[in-house]
Amino acid sequence: MDTILSELKIGLTLVDNTGNIIYFNQLAAELLGWDYNSPDNNILSCHKKENKDKLLTKLNQFTNKEWHNVIRIQDKFIENVIAPVNIQDKLTGAMIITKNVTEREQSLERLKNIAEIDSLTGLYNRNLFNEIIHSYIAESKPYGIVFLDISGLKYINDHFGHEEGDRIIIRAATIIQNSVRNTDLVFRFGGDEFLILTSNQISVLKMIENRIKSKNTIPTAEKSAVLNLSLGFATSNEGKDIETILSLADQRMYKDKENFYRNEGKLLKRI
Repeated sequence: MDTILSELKIGLTLVDNTGNIIYFNQLAAELLGWDYNSPDNNILSCHKKENKDKLLTKLNQFTNKEWHNVIRIQDKFIENVIAPVNIQDKLTGAMIITKNVTEREQSLERLKNIAEIDSLTGLYNRNLFNEIIHSYIAESKPYGIVFLDISGLKYINDHFGHEEGDRIIIRAATIIQNSVRNTDLVFRFGGDEFLILTSNQISVLKMIENRIKSKNTIPTAEKSAVLNLSLGFATSNEGKDIETILSLADQRMYKDKENFYRNEGKLLKRI
């Protein structure tokens, strides 16, 4: 049996209704840290104090229902499937089937990152924003939105190429990320659009605005491929739904962009 389990890469542990381990194979020892030299192996030692009573209850109330968990031990993800066992007059407890699922969990993490992370900038993407903002709304959590746009990016792409345009986008992402607090969330919302989800306090919004604006560069005839971010903000106090808040922030961002083209960005074609 041990040879078969080893070939299948399955760890097996048997425990009684007090949590004492009465059998384990070599792979279970390697994955879960059971010690052949210890007479007191007990699965309760792996659980937090508040979870021990729940586990004991499961071990003593026999049902046909299995349960499972995935735990992380150092750099490995370990999956345990726990099946209740009730052999009359012999054993009441559980059988724990253990597998190393590190490769699977890492693949899932990569897929999650693809779904949530913008590949060019490393910022969160619009899909994740939609998930998070709906949770804010469901919990009636106040928030502020800062909407940002790179001024003159079409001009940069047309005159210097998309590689230079991408460099500007990456620089914008870095500046925005470095201008917010640790509790704020930054998203790439579209091609050259960014969004910050932050506090609804005007002082915080102004602080973020000032930090970002201080990094803006004014384009000149000699150096027109520079980064200049236009922005506008709105708070959840100003509307009943996220569409209204986004629209307000967007309108204010475009007013800021209009001022840029009217004053500092005259040499660039308006976009």
